Parts: sequence; C-alpha cells; structure tokens
Amino acid sequence: MIDSDYDGRMPTAHRFFFVWVVLCLSLNEIAAAQSTVDVQVAGANVEIAAATPSAFRLSISFDGKPRPSQSVYLAPDLSPATSTVINEKGWTGIKTAVGELLVDPADNLWTLRDVQGDTLIPPGPVAQRTINPQSGKPFVLLNVGCASDKRFEVYGCGDGSDALLQDHAIPGVGNGHAVVPYYWSRAGYAALAVDVDDNAPPAWTVSQALGRLTWVFAGNSADLYLMPAASLVDASRAYADLSGPPVVPPRWTFGYLQSRWGWKNRAYIEDAMQQFISRKLPVDAFIFDFEWYATKPDYEVRPEGEADFKDFSFNPALFPEPANQIAAMKASGIHFVGIRKPRLGNSDLLVMARSKNWVLPPGSSGENIDTRCLDFRNPAVRDWYSQNTVNLLKQGVNGWWDDEGEITYSTYYWWNQAEIAALRQVNPDGRFWSIDRAFAPGVQRLGATAWTGDIHADWNELQRTPTHLLNWSLAGMPYVACDIGGFSGQTTPRLLTRWMEAGVFFPIMRAHSEFTVQPHFPWLFGPEAEAAMRKALDLRYRLIPLIYTLAHEAHETGVAIMRPLAMEFPNDRRCANRSDEWLLGKDILAAPILDDTQSRRVYLPAGTWFALGSGTPIEGGRTIDVNAKLDEIPVYVRAGAILTLGPVIQHTDDLPGGPLEVQIYPGKDGQFTLIEDDGATMDYVKGQTRRTDFVWNDAARTLSWKITGPYAGKDIFTDVSIAVMDSTGANHTSASIMTDGSQILPNQQK
Repeated sequence: MIDSDYDGRMPTAHRFFFVWVVLCLSLNEIAAAQSTVDVQVAGANVEIAAATPSAFRLSISFDGKPRPSQSVYLAPDLSPATSTVINEKGWTGIKTAVGELLVDPADNLWTLRDVQGDTLIPPGPVAQRTINPQSGKPFVLLNVGCASDKRFEVYGCGDGSDALLQDHAIPGVGNGHAVVPYYWSRAGYAALAVDVDDNAPPAWTVSQALGRLTWVFAGNSADLYLMPAASLVDASRAYADLSGPPVVPPRWTFGYLQSRWGWKNRAYIEDAMQQFISRKLPVDAFIFDFEWYATKPDYEVRPEGEADFKDFSFNPALFPEPANQIAAMKASGIHFVGIRKPRLGNSDLLVMARSKNWVLPPGSSGENIDTRCLDFRNPAVRDWYSQNTVNLLKQGVNGWWDDEGEITYSTYYWWNQAEIAALRQVNPDGRFWSIDRAFAPGVQRLGATAWTGDIHADWNELQRTPTHLLNWSLAGMPYVACDIGGFSGQTTPRLLTRWMEAGVFFPIMRAHSEFTVQPHFPWLFGPEAEAAMRKALDLRYRLIPLIYTLAHEAHETGVAIMRPLAMEFPNDRRCANRSDEWLLGKDILAAPILDDTQSRRVYLPAGTWFALGSGTPIEGGRTIDVNAKLDEIPVYVRAGAILTLGPVIQHTDDLPGGPLEVQIYPGKDGQFTLIEDDGATMDYVKGQTRRTDFVWNDAARTLSWKITGPYAGKDIFTDVSIAVMDSTGANHTSASIMTDGSQILPNQQK
C-alpha cells in the first residue's frame, strides 16, 4: 500500500520497492502471465467489458473470476454501452462506438484500438503477478505499450511534479498534494486504474527506453479503465462519465473568499466586514480557522482529549450570538465557512468513539494522525457526525473548510458524504460546498474544492502554483484554489498583489495566511497595492457570469474551467508543457506577472488575439514581450470570442447589478451560451436554467441571441450593452435580452 501522507516523495520502503520494480522492468526480467478472455489460464482470468459508452474495463484476477470494481472513484450510476463480441485471427474482445479492446489468448497479448481501427495501445503482454520482496505480499504488473516511433507523453495525474508532462505517478494525498491513478496519453486514450482497496491506489511509471508504461497493483487483481480519447477535451468528457461529473458549486463561491488563521473576536470580524464595504473591496465569504469553535488549536489537545474542548459549537469570544451574527454577515453579502478537523478533542466524545471502534487504529498512515481521528468509512460514524453538524448549519454555516484529512486516500470522500447528509436534513435542495486540502477521484461529484495546502509566501511558490492547479484540473478536479499570498511567511505588497492578479483567473479565488503574519486584507499593504488589488477584484467580479457558465460547462462535459494551452492547441509543441500562462475557458489567455518584475514574455498560439478590452489585433504563433505596471494583468482574448461581463459589484448577491456587457472580439464567427440559475439550489439539474445563446456573424457584423429554459429569477440579466472591440475602440449598443433578438453593429472604423 502506498502511504497516504504523500509529500512529493515516495516513502522509504516503497521507494526501495519501486526502484526494484523499475530495475526489473529495465532489465526486462519480468515475463507476462498468459491469460484469455473469461477463461482461467495459469491462475489468471481476464474480463473485458464496456463500463460506460466511452470507457472499457480490463479486469485481471489471479484469485478467481474478475469482479467489477466497487470504488468511490467511480460514479455510482454507470450506464454501460452496447457492445459487440468480436473474434478475428486469434483475437477476441468487444467493440463499442468508441473502439475495440482485444485479447489474444494464445500469445498473451492485449491491444486497444479507436473506432477507425487505428491502434492506440500496441499489442503487449497482459499482466504479471509477482511478490514484493520486502513484504512478501503479491502485486500485479500491467504493461501498456507505446508505438516504437513515439514517446509516452502523459498528462493528468495530479501534482506529482512541477510539470504538465509526467513520467510516473505514485498516487496519494498529503498537505496540498493529490496524485491520482489516471492519465491521458497523446497516443489517444485515457486510463484510470482501480485496486480492490480504494486506499491503495495503483502507481505507474514510464520506461521510454522500453516503450511502455507499467501499472503496479497491490494484491492479486487489477482493473484498468480505458477511454479512447483523441484530445484532452475528449478525455475530460470520458473521465467525467466514468468518475462522475462535477456539480455546480454555489454561485457565491466564485467571488473572493477571505480566509485567515487568527480572527480575534466579534469586533475584529465586524471591523473587517466594514473595511471591505467602505473601501469597496468585493468579497463573498469569510473563512474561519479553528478559533471559530475552539479556544485553542486542537494540535495542543492531549491524546485522551480535554473535558472543556468543544467539537461542535461556536467559540463565544467570536460568536456569542452565532445565528444573529451570521445573519448580519449574510445581509452584507458575506458567507460563513468554518474549518473542520477529522479528529475529536473532547475527552468524553473520545471515550465514546473509542468504545465503538470509531477511531482509526494506532499506526494509521497519514499526516497529523493519531487515535483521535474518526474513521469516516464507517456509516455509523458518518451518521453520528452528521447529526452533530446539523445545529451548526441551522445557525447559518454555508460551507466547510476540511483540513488535514489526508488520513487515507478516501477520507475526504467519506467526510464530505457525512457533511452532505447533514445539509440534506437542514436544506434538502441546497448545494453543498467544502474546500479540502487534497482530493481523490470521485470527490469532484460531491461539491468539493481542493486547495494546494500550506504553501510559503515567496515568488517560487507563486510560479509553481499555476502548474499544480492545471495538473489538478486535468486530474478531474475543476474547482482548484491556493492560499493567495502564501500561508506561511510574511508576504510583501507586490507579491500579494501579483498573486491576487493571478487568482482572478483561478477557478476559486481564496486568500489565506497563518496567525503569525499580517493577514492578507488588501488595505494592510499600502494604498498602491490596495488600489491594484481592488482593480483585480473588480475584474474578477465582472468575469463571474462567464466563470459561472464555465462551471455549468464543467458539469455537463467534464471540461475544466482552468485549462492548459495544450488542451486547446494540441498540435502546437510550444504549448505542450507550458503552464506559466493558461486559459480560462477556451478564449481567455491569462499571463499574469509571476515574478518580482514588471515584464514577461508571453506566447500567443496561432491566430488573432486581442489584449482584454482592446480592439488592436495581435497575430499569434509567436512570443511577445509585455510590460505591466503593478495594477495591470497581461490577458488576451481570441478572435471570435464573445465575453459576457457583469458590472462591478460588492458581492454576488448584488447580481445582476445592471446590464450585461457583451464584448465581441471580431475577425471570426463566434458563439457563447450564457447559463443562469438561482445560484443556490440543485434545481439546475432539473432543467431550471436560463440559456442565452449568443452567436456572432463576423461578415454580417451581427450578434443574435436565443433564449431557452424556464428560469426567470430576479438575478437574471435583462439588458445588454454590446461592444465590438474594433481598432477605433469599442462601439456600444444597448438591447434587451428578455426575448430572442439580434443587433447589427456597423463598422465605425475610418
């Protein structure tokens, strides 16, 4: 089993084992066992099935008939595709609408082909069972071949390295680390591996010399889900079909979220609220560390607990009247999010939990693990935890900050399930939201965000952050965040400002800091930095109609909000491993300043681009030099883009707040569908949305729109201000979008 306290390095014992495996592979000393479809051969059985319309399942067992995976990684309501059994020249397998998965029983080979019959995975040995020389326990090796004239180029396994292209994955979770047993290969397919134990996810490594990728499964069986996918977009769709689509978070979570460790008392909280409002700094939530419920950190609690420690109540120093105070916060547009820990601190509760075997046993792997940690895999634990959480929700809590849940690989999944059950008792149709320090496949379908943990306040960490967020996006978690400004260490006005500017283009925008440093309130860093951060926050809030639409797109397609350039420009080799700039959706290229300068080089892929808000075209396919003052962010928009921008508002409850500005970047035809709903309930899954399909005909210079969907709440946009970004400046025209319509926008260039 791979330790779940993964910190970017493999645990010592497993490092030895992994090196041994790689050496054996390099020396070509491992011979594959023969196997056949649905037939026992030398102790091994193979089963091929259509797991979904876009995914095959290759199951191998050395201890009986293969059993379909029962895993939290997988969506609970998989709908298998119609498949046909095929036999050809000794090969047998199944064919679906996406391709063929075949086995040659006589020669112990397997292969994957796409729907055109082209080979995605060349024929190679099926599997080998061997023994870990240290533990004496069995494991299964499953080799995946690569065409002899190509190299493995693999994306999507999480933040196991500081690059998008990766050559190995040791799945696990840790403080801001999440590596998943998944990848997409440029050969044209994606793969997700599942072991019999969700907390022992399979690992893989690439041998370019041997032209193969090797999975390592603990135990006597292996399940590999294979998804023919010609692109990262196709892979994202197939992966979402298999592991479950992400839900749409509450709309307020796309605003600015102010977090800190060290909220002092009631007056301190109320002063911070007033500062945000009076200074016109938009904000949608305050996120509270342990002090909202406890008088001291639970790190200081003895293993046997303490009689006066409160696990499920409010700290009266901060919240003497929690319901009234939280209601007052909400009246100002500020939501309440409180930290949670996976362990108990109260001595009486610990006695009870231990008597019921509700805590993890001594020696459990993971970070900050002791015998105070609840075992959320136990349904009785989840039910008890839910019941004790209900009253907190009734007082007004809007979301949870789940911290230090890297106990087992599946802890966050089960912990979130317990919190969801509590919400369903208080608000049956409300949207659940949590922010977790890691994730595993399947967590995205619950309503969770993941953040990159306790990072340090320095420029190197800012530069690493986009890569990690992009890797998580490709690994199936579209709602990713970081501690803007850095958690530990004192930030500077320039560093915080540049980090905030980058955060405008992160899916979730959250600043956080530890109690020993200056809190990351914008007004504490001088007037120049405050003005620049206000400008950045105003831009973030203007983008919310667009970002919220991308959240619906992620729900419907699995395609992430934050995307590497390689996703939209797969044939441009200069985009293949580039992560210091990225896309928001498919049309906005963010290239913020990530170092202590005012300049950078920006690569623009082929096509015509515009600086955001400008009508001057820039030809792509080249690198440009850019200068940006402290309050400027290099951002570019593709020709043909239609951007839906809201007005500047204080918080998302102010929406619509005025007309929608529709910016058109000419030079190509374009289309964008704005999606609106109530922002709070699950009614959107029942079709309660409003869709405004904008279409730009560049030759006719006409914008048309068509309305579908029944939603008609007070928060929808009713009017638009249309701006075509010509070289002479934007030409604005107003219109109503309560019904279908169109508008001709004449060219006013001279």
